[in-house]
Amino acid sequence: MSDNDRSHIQKIFEETYPQRARAKNPDAYAAMFTEAALQMPPNAPDRYGKADIAAGFAQQIADKDLDPTLTAEEIQIMGDFGYVVGIAMVTVHPHDGSPAIKIKFRGLWLMKKEQGEWKIDRQIWNEKPQ
Repeated sequence: MSDNDRSHIQKIFEETYPQRARAKNPDAYAAMFTEAALQMPPNAPDRYGKADIAAGFAQQIADKDLDPTLTAEEIQIMGDFGYVVGIAMVTVHPHDGSPAIKIKFRGLWLMKKEQGEWKIDRQIWNEKPQ
């Protein structure tokens, strides 16, 4: 495993993804994914491709702000594919003035290197007890 590849994936997981979730820009959020990406969120339909992922993200943030902190626990590289397993602690700030909610997720991302850049190809996560 290349330390550079591992560092790049860790940066996407721990820095880029949370920044783009906070920024609330669906197109910038979807740019982290491959063209043929599959996102499998809990309690929601699967999302196929960047356009569907952007639309799903826009719907997700329409009535709330997200403040996620992600920590990578395991990263493996296999040629132009890799995966990351980690934990996300997300503070959800509803726009209706309700109190913020803290949620813990466990995630698994399959990463794919496209034109020298790591992108999310498959993403699944589920909610965990605090």
